[in-house]
Amino acid sequence: MRLLLCFFIITVFSCGQDANKNKIATNDSATIKTDATKIMADLTENLNLKPTELEIQLNSILQAEFRDKWRVVNDNISNWPKDIFDYFIAGKRKENPDYPYIAKGDYNVDGKADYAALVVNDKKDKYRIAIILDTTKIIIWVDDVQGAAISTNPKEDIGSINGKVAKLKGEGINVEFYEKSSWVLYWNGTSFKKIWTGD
Repeated sequence: MRLLLCFFIITVFSCGQDANKNKIATNDSATIKTDATKIMADLTENLNLKPTELEIQLNSILQAEFRDKWRVVNDNISNWPKDIFDYFIAGKRKENPDYPYIAKGDYNVDGKADYAALVVNDKKDKYRIAIILDTTKIIIWVDDVQGAAISTNPKEDIGSINGKVAKLKGEGINVEFYEKSSWVLYWNGTSFKKIWTGD
């Protein structure tokens, strides 16, 4: 009888311990889940993890022309370090949700909206600029632009680092790198040209 009573007490005690373990595990799971949700919310706030409408539209245009060869770069692909993102990107992102990957302007001076987009190939080893003129003609500008930010340069004369001056007929595409060089692509009336504006 004593043996049976000891067995009963041990069983009840063990069940109580298991219940506490489950309670602790449940609390830990809830904490982990809450922490994960907070981390994702912070990332979403700082990085544009969902594609914008314009990114989707331009990817569709690129897909129709090049199949899967080129696609618009986004935060997931570029993977900016947080400190550089906060300093170099975040402020302008508030004004333009597509910065630093997509710019809009009249680049070939035809009075119609054009787009410039940083694009990456399917192997993610080549970065280029796709200039999409009136959504009908696409020019792939061949240059190493990995880690670049693009924006629209207003129609104005631009001085280069070597003293030359470019007279922009329309808006240009400003290409800049964090703590590195910068240059502008501009339409000279027949084709796009590059002028260095910083080193």
